Formats: sequence, C-alpha cells, structure tokens
Amino acid sequence: MKPSTYIGESAADIDAVARFYVKCVLWLGVHDPIYVEAYFGPEAVREEALTVSVPPDRIAGYATDLIATLDRIDPEHLDGAWRRRHAYLQGMIRALEARAGIMAGKRPGFDAEFRALFGIAAPEDDPDYYGELHTTLDSQLPGTGDLASRYRAFMDSFILPADRLEPVFAAAFAESRRRTAAHLPLPAGERLEITCVSDEGYNRYLGDGRSQVGVSTTALTIDRVLAHACREGYPGRHTVRAIRETALVRARGWIEHSVIPLLSPFTTVAEGAALYGEEMVFPDRDRVRFYEEVLFPLAGFDPADAGLLDTVASAARSLELAGNARVGRGYLASLLSREEACRILQDVMLLDRDGAEARLQFIEEFRGYPVALSRGYRLVREYVGSGADRWDRFARIITEPLLPGDLTSSGSPE
Repeated sequence: MKPSTYIGESAADIDAVARFYVKCVLWLGVHDPIYVEAYFGPEAVREEALTVSVPPDRIAGYATDLIATLDRIDPEHLDGAWRRRHAYLQGMIRALEARAGIMAGKRPGFDAEFRALFGIAAPEDDPDYYGELHTTLDSQLPGTGDLASRYRAFMDSFILPADRLEPVFAAAFAESRRRTAAHLPLPAGERLEITCVSDEGYNRYLGDGRSQVGVSTTALTIDRVLAHACREGYPGRHTVRAIRETALVRARGWIEHSVIPLLSPFTTVAEGAALYGEEMVFPDRDRVRFYEEVLFPLAGFDPADAGLLDTVASAARSLELAGNARVGRGYLASLLSREEACRILQDVMLLDRDGAEARLQFIEEFRGYPVALSRGYRLVREYVGSGADRWDRFARIITEPLLPGDLTSSGSPE
C-alpha cells in the first residue's frame, strides 16, 4: 500500500472509516434489495457485518459520524492519492447517509435526492431534445406511416436468429476485449462468462477478475450485441470492476472499492464510462466496418445494410438515453402524471404500450438511476474528448477514485 504523507492517526482514521463504511453499505443492502450491486471484499467483513441487523435510521447516523471523522482530517496534509481517497469517501458516505435517510422515511424532493445520491445535479429539462433525432430517423427509415411503427418494423428485421446467437456474441466480446487490452491493463487471469437467458439479463462481478453476464435474448437485435459486449464486458462494467479491484483494493488496500452501491456517485462515473465504452473501442467508422466484415456475415444479414442500421440504432440509443432522463426526472418530480409519462415514452421514444409500462416500472423501482446514466455518459464523453490523450483520460476514470465533479470542465488530471 502506498503510504500517506500524513503520518499517524489520520491515515489510520481513513482506513477505519473505509472499513466501517463497507459494513454500513452491507447493512443497508439488507433493507434495500437494489442497493448493493456487488461485494468482493473479505468474507470475514461481510460475515461480521451481517451477524447483526442495523436499521436504516441508525445507518444514517453512523454515516453522519463517519463524515465528521473525515472532516477532522485536513486533506492538505495528505498526498495526492490519499487526498483523492479522502474526497471519494466523503462523497460516497454522503450518498449512503442520504439513501439510509430515505429508507428511514425522509422524503426529499427529486432534485435534492438525485444530487445527494449521485453527486451531481439532475439535467435541466429540454422538451425539444428529440426533434433532430426524430428527423434523422424519419429521413432514414424505409416505408410509410407513423415513425414508431416504421422504427419497430425496421429493427425487427435485424433480430438475431437463435442459431446465430453464439458465434455473433463470441465475435463481439472477443473483438471488444482485444481492442480494450491494447489500451488498458487488464488483470492477469480476468475472465468473463457469458450466458444467453430468455428473461431479464444480469451482470455479476464475483471478485478475482471474474464476471458472469447473462444477456437477454428476447427480441435481441444485432446492434445490441455489440453494445452489450462493450457495456457489460470490455471496456465496460467487467473491465471497470476487475481493474479497480486490482489497482485499488489489492494494490492499495482501499477496502471501500470492494463494495458497489448502485445509488451512488460511483454509478454516475462508472456507468457513464460503461455506456461510452462502445465509442471508445469502436470509434467513427470502425463500428460499421466491424458489422460489415464480421457480425453481419455471421448473423446472415446483408453487409450492405450495416451503415443504415448503425445510423438508425445510434439515433435511437441517443433518444432512449435522453428520453429516460427526461421522463424519469419529470415523473419522479411530479411534473408528469403517469399517463403523460407513458405517452412520452410511446410518442417520443417510440415504445409500444407494453414497453412504455415496463420502462415506467423500471423508473419507479430504480428512481434516479436512468437519469444518472444519461448524466454520467455525457460527463465521460465530454471529459474524454477527442484528443490524442483520450485513452489516458478514460483510463484515469477507471483506475482512480473519481467523483462526478472531477469530470467537469474544472476537473482535470493531476
């Protein structure tokens, strides 16, 4: 572990805060089934934590005490790495305090809740965000009739046949891993097991560089295969967790990174990186070329259609990302009724009624999470930029304990 330049009690205090923070997250996960996305720290810590049941109001109180302990440490007396650790713990514990308070009965307004949990302000509403995207789709989609029907009919023509799933998945994950490994230090022995499932997909990080990913094959279109490979695998969630386990938990002994709370500033940064991962490893024409040369022939589709599919799918993904954020913010802040939110999901985001209902149920369960995805994606994209150092900046997001504020225009690499 790299020692702090602040010798003595303060470094020990940070270690103690981090260990107790992990216990608090595990305690809250007992009451909040969506809260703990992964834990890959010492089993003894988990066992010690879960021998008792701690109510949310007491967890919130513990979080307040931990913040007070950190506030007594002057970060100017810490070296750069430990200063970032100190700031990261402050941000994560404040989010824990807020979520525990909500679970104990507090009801902040949506904007206050979002900022407290995800470490950044919710995006301002832009009711016209979809205009240009609809224009793109309308000009590219074949056929006549309403836009939503034409879009769904077009995408249905690219649903993968069941007997082509395995080779297409294998090729997509293998190439995304090869390209990622050329830029990022994948840990020795890391591995990803991929399973096709007929119900809801999942991503489980097991520790020691191992992940299990279940990808839902229900109406799976070929563009989603590559998106899954990058978001769930390389350089997405699996890569982020495997590298951080190696670089932060094992190399530095920073136990706070062995637990992943879903509703947290970490999610804003890490999920933003995972979403942006496809653009990192398949920039510009690379994605279309990979469709034309590899994925479309494996799937039995005409490579000549690859460019059109990419244009349509890219516009639709941008529409989905921005639309989820707008509907989520509006609905949860009581600016939209349930019926109004459902209508936007159908008329603007081109979902059918069943799809709109399912999306609203997701928003109701996960609240600000889809808004954080959109916010995080934009932060990462803007921070990485298009310069020669874009991979260095992307690597910093993955390997350092950064908060959303570190990715704004004022946050720059040290």
